Amino acid sequence: MSDELLNKALDLAYFYLKFRPRTKKELTGYLYRKSKKYHFSEKLINQSIKRLTELNLVNDKEFISWFVDQRNRSRPKGKFVLIAELLRLGVSKDLIDDFFNQSVQDEDGLAAQALSKRWPLWSNIPKEKRFQKAYSFLLRRGFNFDTIRQLISKLEKM
Repeated sequence: MSDELLNKALDLAYFYLKFRPRTKKELTGYLYRKSKKYHFSEKLINQSIKRLTELNLVNDKEFISWFVDQRNRSRPKGKFVLIAELLRLGVSKDLIDDFFNQSVQDEDGLAAQALSKRWPLWSNIPKEKRFQKAYSFLLRRGFNFDTIRQLISKLEKM
């Protein structure tokens, strides 16, 4: 009976991992939610997570690099927002700090990429209002004030 439940838990985990990589916390939470229906024990969930970790299907370090790459490709965001999102997904602060210390993010390029679609739309707006809109937009995306100020002044000169 235990092997059947372990296989069922692993099948559910494989299905959940099919769509995108997951953190250990996400997968654990998913299996706990499924345990209401299938009556998985905490020990069985931990066994499942351990097996998936051994198979390298759950790896928070690799998840961080995948997540940052995906976010910067589709909707560029600054370091502050990325860190907050990763913490919300259950990645440990130490792993996040190690990642951002080892890999340098091009904050200026990402901010320019994020603002490139909006800036032409605001061309007819007065300069102060345009600065306000661009500043608040980039701040919500997690970029710091110095990066925002330099980018906006560079775009104003063009």
